[in-house]
Amino acid sequence: MNARSRVLFMFFLSGAFAAAPVFAADAPDAASNSAPSANHQWQGGHRHHGGEFHRVLSQLNLTAEQKTQIKSIVTQARTDSSTRHTSARANRDTLLATSPNDPGYPALLAAEKANAAARVQTASDLKTQIYAVLTPEQQSRIPTIIAGDRAAREARIAAWRSQHSG
Repeated sequence: MNARSRVLFMFFLSGAFAAAPVFAADAPDAASNSAPSANHQWQGGHRHHGGEFHRVLSQLNLTAEQKTQIKSIVTQARTDSSTRHTSARANRDTLLATSPNDPGYPALLAAEKANAAARVQTASDLKTQIYAVLTPEQQSRIPTIIAGDRAAREARIAAWRSQHSG
């Protein structure tokens, strides 16, 4: 990696970390039916895990009751995951600082694997709870919305690449 690439990488990395609290502060509105706020625009093609599904939900014409139920589900999930996240972060930091030759390394690695599995399960549970609030018609629209968003994103990337190649 040349010096320019390293500088750009560090710039984007620092921007991502700086913007993360902004996204977290805006996240409770995950069930709102409004367009994504300016706070989400920094993500570009690098979306936070909840961001894409938030965009999908915003296109489903949710009823006020559905919005309330989904907001409650998301708020509860965030509360439940807060403690787990802190613990997992501490384990990850310890794992990164520990030599693979350390006798405690296998236990830290096993804990990190368990934390990763728990994150996947939590995301799956959250999605299942949200789908239960949606009507069958809304559920059936989700793959089409995701495909449309993906095509639009790929078109933006292709346009950017054609503009910047050369």
